[in-house]
Amino acid sequence: MIKIGSLLFMIFTFVEISFANAISGKTIVTGNKLEVRNGGNVIISKGNSKAIDDVNVITADKMTYNKKSSNLSASSNVKLLSKTQDNEPLEAYGEFAQYCINDEKGKIWGYNTVVKYFMQTSTLPLILNAQEIYVDRKQTALSAYSNVEVITSSGTIYSDNAVFDKKTLSVVFRKDKKRPIADVLYESRKGLYEADEIVFYNSDDNKKIVMNGSVKGKIEMEDKK
Repeated sequence: MIKIGSLLFMIFTFVEISFANAISGKTIVTGNKLEVRNGGNVIISKGNSKAIDDVNVITADKMTYNKKSSNLSASSNVKLLSKTQDNEPLEAYGEFAQYCINDEKGKIWGYNTVVKYFMQTSTLPLILNAQEIYVDRKQTALSAYSNVEVITSSGTIYSDNAVFDKKTLSVVFRKDKKRPIADVLYESRKGLYEADEIVFYNSDDNKKIVMNGSVKGKIEMEDKK
C-alpha cells in the first residue's frame, strides 16, 4: 500500500491515475489523501474526493475506484453531476453510490436521496426522491424504490417504486406493497387519490397525471358564498 501526502498526490494522480476508459476520455481521481493498492489497480481517496471523466463529476467524502472494472464506490455527501445522451443535465445526491464508468450506470442510495433531471421538454426539472435510485445514462433511464416521492406542478405522488420512461416522457408508479398515492391540487380543489397505477407525464405540452385501476379518492372543496 502506498500513501501519498498533500504536495505529491496531485502529481501522482495525473501521472498514474489518469487513464483511458471506454467513453474515449480520461478518468481523474483526486482527494486530500490517496492510497494505491493491488498493484495500482485500486485507488482509494479520502477527504474532498472527486472523480472526473468526459461527462461525469462525482464528489464524496470517500471513494474507491477500480481501474480494471471501472467501478467506483462513494460514501458520505455523494454528489453526481452528469448529462444524458441528449445533453440534458442530471444531478443526483445521496449517502452512498456505486457507478460503473464504462457502462455509464449505477445506483445512489441512503437517506434523502434525490435526482434532478432537467429535461429539454419541460420548464421545471423532474425531481425524484427515494431511498434507492438507479441511473442509466446510455438509456436515459431512472428507477426508484422505497419511499418514492415525485414532485409535480400539481402536487406530490408517493409510491413504493417509480420508473421513468424516456419514450413517453413519463414516470410510471405501480402497486407493489402499497398502491401509489397522488396528493394534488386542481382548480383550487385538493384531492387525495390512490390507484393501481399512476402515470405522470412531464413535458410542457403534455403535463398531466393519469390514474388507472380501481381509482379511489377524496376531494376537498372550499364553499364560497
